[in-house]
Amino acid sequence: MKTKCHLVIVLLTAFLLQATARADYQKGETMFQIYGGGAAMGGRYHQPGVSRDEEDFADGAGVLGGQFLYYISESPCLAVGFDVSHAGFDSHDSYRLLADRFTQSSADNTTGVFVARLVYPKGRVRPYIQGGIGAHHTSLSLDGTTVNSSVWEETNTTETRSLVHDGHVGPAFEGAVGAHLYLTDRFFIGAEYKVLSLIGKKFTPTPAGRLEGLSAPDGSVGISAIGLMLGFGF
Repeated sequence: MKTKCHLVIVLLTAFLLQATARADYQKGETMFQIYGGGAAMGGRYHQPGVSRDEEDFADGAGVLGGQFLYYISESPCLAVGFDVSHAGFDSHDSYRLLADRFTQSSADNTTGVFVARLVYPKGRVRPYIQGGIGAHHTSLSLDGTTVNSSVWEETNTTETRSLVHDGHVGPAFEGAVGAHLYLTDRFFIGAEYKVLSLIGKKFTPTPAGRLEGLSAPDGSVGISAIGLMLGFGF
């Protein structure tokens, strides 16, 4: 047993020493990484007498994205590039957002941001902070179905109706922190926590939504995401 433990320690030490041989980032280097994880959206409807949990635009989402970076200086170690991501949010269901209606709300977001990244350039583990500005497209959908033997008053029918179906383009701001763990001289894995602030006009309810007294939802929302990444430098 002791022999096996010693062997594991020796192998781990050898791996750490080999990985730390990764050269410092140099001006002119480039990096590409892909990432995936989970995201949450901060947007809400604002209906009188309804709890905040019932007002959520959507539930959690899977997020996918990619980043390309170019190092423009070594001291400080600074890179610039772009970050593109997409999140399709799950439906948020409610029986209380609107009286006698079962509602399903979902959202979709694509964001592209020009970023600047400040990196600790040495060693096997390399943390960084990142910020940027760009643009986003965000859409919101809300469908309603009558419940409790109710009907749509103007037609006396019970079909599912679209209450919100709108989207817009607006400015986006990003802040992120993360770290890379180098497995070889070029390849790394990592983790990142990101916050997006998305600015936009109000979403417009459909005629059916206005008849239900639905307030125009605020189009400026926030997204927070955490994910894992795989990348390489060249």
